[in-house]
Amino acid sequence: MTPVARVTPPLATAVAVLLALVPGNAEATPGRGVSPALAGRAAAVDRVERLELVPVNVAALRAEDAARARSGAPAPLRFAAPLDVDLSPATAGTWEPLDDGGRLWRLRIASPGALSLNLAFEPFDLPGGAALWLYGPDGSMVRGPYTAEDRNAAGALWTPVVLGDEVVVELYLPPGVERPADLRVARVNHGYRELGGASTGSELKQGSCNVDVVCPEADAWRDEIRSVARITILGAFLCSGQLVNTTAENGTPYLLTAQHCVEDAAQATSVVAFWNFESPQCGLLAGGSLSQTQSGATLVSLWEWRSGSDFALVLLDEAPDPAFNVHYAGWDATGLAPPGSVGIHHPSGDEKAISFDDDPPSKQNYYGSGSHQWRIGAWDLGTTEGGSSGSCIFHNQTRRCIGTLTAGSASCSNPTGFDIYGRMDAHWTGNGSPSGRLSDWLDPLGLGTLVLDGRDPGGTGAGQTWLIPAAASTPGAGTSNWKTQVVVSNPSGHDRQARVFFVPRNTSWPGSLLSGPHVIPAGGSLFLDDPLLTLNPTSGLLYVTVDGDGTPVTTRTYNLADDGGTFGQGIPGILLDQAVAADELVLPMVHSVPGRYRTNLGLVQTSAGSMAVRVSVHAPDGTVLGTKGYGSAAAFLQVNDLFEDMGLETLTVEGAWLSVELIGGAPAFWTAYASVIDDDTDDPTYILPVAR
Repeated sequence: MTPVARVTPPLATAVAVLLALVPGNAEATPGRGVSPALAGRAAAVDRVERLELVPVNVAALRAEDAARARSGAPAPLRFAAPLDVDLSPATAGTWEPLDDGGRLWRLRIASPGALSLNLAFEPFDLPGGAALWLYGPDGSMVRGPYTAEDRNAAGALWTPVVLGDEVVVELYLPPGVERPADLRVARVNHGYRELGGASTGSELKQGSCNVDVVCPEADAWRDEIRSVARITILGAFLCSGQLVNTTAENGTPYLLTAQHCVEDAAQATSVVAFWNFESPQCGLLAGGSLSQTQSGATLVSLWEWRSGSDFALVLLDEAPDPAFNVHYAGWDATGLAPPGSVGIHHPSGDEKAISFDDDPPSKQNYYGSGSHQWRIGAWDLGTTEGGSSGSCIFHNQTRRCIGTLTAGSASCSNPTGFDIYGRMDAHWTGNGSPSGRLSDWLDPLGLGTLVLDGRDPGGTGAGQTWLIPAAASTPGAGTSNWKTQVVVSNPSGHDRQARVFFVPRNTSWPGSLLSGPHVIPAGGSLFLDDPLLTLNPTSGLLYVTVDGDGTPVTTRTYNLADDGGTFGQGIPGILLDQAVAADELVLPMVHSVPGRYRTNLGLVQTSAGSMAVRVSVHAPDGTVLGTKGYGSAAAFLQVNDLFEDMGLETLTVEGAWLSVELIGGAPAFWTAYASVIDDDTDDPTYILPVAR
């Protein structure tokens, strides 16, 4: 455990920690928005307890790094020294009450001489409505808010860096929180390499021969550039990685990098991705923004570098924020050499650069048995450096990834140096198991293709994705049966291909292929009657991908009985390319009449994570009849007979309305719907949401 060199108490006596144990019964409010302290609702930061860690021997660290580099073994670039600590709201920091009835805990952590700091929270378990922030003592470089939804698969949270040698940790607990936070700072990573801002020395920033991706030479590669991220591992190491497309083309956030960067499942959970870390102007090779980040991933597959092809595929805990404007790179697993190659990467972990080689790469048996690598003889423009590991080498004509960087001797000081890349065709078959190859994950549809182009999330520029929030094929009351029909209309002058995907109830996004590809001729349509029949009984959500625009999708779910049926409820498709998630939705005209009408509520999200909502029932006169929270880690959740579930089953209410507020999670898109059922006929009426 790293000892604390100095403790600076707050200037004024902190509010007793016993406040943290005071129970309450009010419902927790969402922990989103601006930190209370930075909003001026708390005491000045100089009143917060400050802990100073023992100094770090940077010279010794750099000597170790130099020895590792001389060995020639593949290794990620180290930028920070891990310092084990044990700090929690129960043992350190300053508590104070807030004007809203909530409580605030803060702690200042200093590591003298650090160029950056990042933290590992183990455990990280916040109650509903609680939120955590990190920032510099001057209020700069704010990270967060982090909520319960940011807890990774290991029950921890690894944060992005905050530049400087001191960080403020701030925890907000809302009024009436039912349980305390289980929170511990387990590691402080002392950064000793420059990670942002202007160059402060030749050894701290990338070499001058690198080419910024904002330069004109990179204009043909704008899409692929957006797929590449700088990643940190264990808060101490730097590599590059890129989002890769799959044959499902549904935006599953797979990030491809090198196995020597992410060696196991524990390291995968620590991954922090930095998007669009680029120079603001050509030739600057510095000055990039570190604002676009996300934390956490799950290991999917890898094959190690000593006897394999050195790849790791991880699934990010959530899709990148749409505001980051990322791209999913295409790939080529044929093993055919291109006439030239292009690399896009973060040299020395610095601002993103691009490199060009005008000659074909050669196949090499560089590590272990078998030919698993490409060898770049020398770069004609640009180079690679430590921190570039894991980045793709792209076919210079098709712009598809053909391999990932392992090691090499190339640098600005060695312009004739070579680079070694694990080959995509070797990644594809790997060691013969799903946990050691890419084919199962990048071709989930089993199409057998070895090449795939890149695409933007939701299909922008390559097609469209239509979400159908509710679908079913299941027995109803008596002799009745619920069925769904899907129609895809093609008024365009071109043939289209459509694929239908299904996400069953209680299953995470993105589900699996249900049918297709279906060819829809120009001017024609696709009609699918009860596509879920083979899965009966089942319910969930559908989505349809179409390889072009202007092709609307709609459905109806109806109840068919021996004595006839009705046309049922029309459920229009939602075009995900254009969909914007609201913070609150309203569902009007819902009914609950015992023995006559009942109302079901559906919640849908297009993310692999979880979300939480607060549902309130409002009478026509505005009276709030009841409120209840619902959480779901699935893509589709339906609450049958909502009024009964909320304890309102004896009420007769017609013309009521529901408010559905997002209070937790960060789904790429979410929506809600209501379905009012006639108890006599089991006929449904679909209620569309309205953003508030």
